[in-house]
Amino acid sequence: MSVNAVVDPNMLLEARVLKCLQRITTEPGGADVVSTEQVFTVVATSGVVRVFLDPQYIPMDAMEELAATMTPLVKSIPGVDRVIVKPRPQSVQLQNKLPGITHVVAIHSGKGGVGKSTVAVNLAVALAQQGLRTGLLDADIYGPSCPTMLGIQGRVESTADGRQIRPQQHHGVKIMSLGLLLPPGEALVWRGSLVEQGLSQLFADVDWGELDMLLVDLPPGTSDVHLAVARHAPLDGVLVVTAPGQVAVDDVRRGLEMYADIKVPCLGLIENMAGFRCRQCGAVGHVFGNNGGQDLAQEIGISLLARMPFDPVIAAQSDAGVPLLIGNPQSSSAAQFVQLAQHLNAHFKTVQTGAFVQ
Repeated sequence: MSVNAVVDPNMLLEARVLKCLQRITTEPGGADVVSTEQVFTVVATSGVVRVFLDPQYIPMDAMEELAATMTPLVKSIPGVDRVIVKPRPQSVQLQNKLPGITHVVAIHSGKGGVGKSTVAVNLAVALAQQGLRTGLLDADIYGPSCPTMLGIQGRVESTADGRQIRPQQHHGVKIMSLGLLLPPGEALVWRGSLVEQGLSQLFADVDWGELDMLLVDLPPGTSDVHLAVARHAPLDGVLVVTAPGQVAVDDVRRGLEMYADIKVPCLGLIENMAGFRCRQCGAVGHVFGNNGGQDLAQEIGISLLARMPFDPVIAAQSDAGVPLLIGNPQSSSAAQFVQLAQHLNAHFKTVQTGAFVQ
């Protein structure tokens, strides 16, 4: 379920706009611009309506005239304060940008330090253990930690023809990270076009081969990196990781708004650090807050996929380069990652068969 699907006023306004646009045709006696898919989608946010046109069905030189026709018509709808008509986002145009990769899923957190990369690494291993051809792109370019968590040392190599980079493979997961390209300890200072160019190469210049699932570990927050990833990869959805504290949850809201704007569905929320169980007495303490992720999921109508307690064993094994499913596969936390992988796999199988997904 996408985030904006539960924002009723915006959804209703989008429906009214689409109905209004059905009055427009580009040829006398022809079908309307909605049924012919010339209008790709409509996004309404607090009175601002964005109409995305599909260049596949509309010549670029005709878009300006069509926008001039649409704008006053849409603006006459009650509740519309501003109208923006433009080509659809590039992230949606590039459905075949990554040949050989079936699904691309981003792993997002609003704040750093909530265990996002830990979730990405262990989920990737769980998917691989279930037989899926799995890749992990560490796009957290300012703090690439996935190689450390997977116990990877050394650098990556080029393919035989020298045209692409060959990802490393550990525990059945193909992984690529700037941490495998930079000298140890070297800082990366990228902004704007450098981010765009670098991430483009991480997607296009890596020999991923055939993958069922590519997980993309994003930096915390919202930045140039997130927008660049959305432009260069056809994201099928995003998994959001948060701690239960209010500060972390508030930052998650901002991220969810961004993904709603670019039409990337939220596949669910993972509340990490949901309590700490004392090994001596068994009492559970809520060091990082209580139920924040659960409350947010209920409020905005997305699935709460897991509530994972703070586990010192996971932290120690991550530092040692041993994923939980390798070092402690019988633990309750490992079982949650297995269930999460099963859920993700089942979700996409259901989508492909056209069934309804809760």
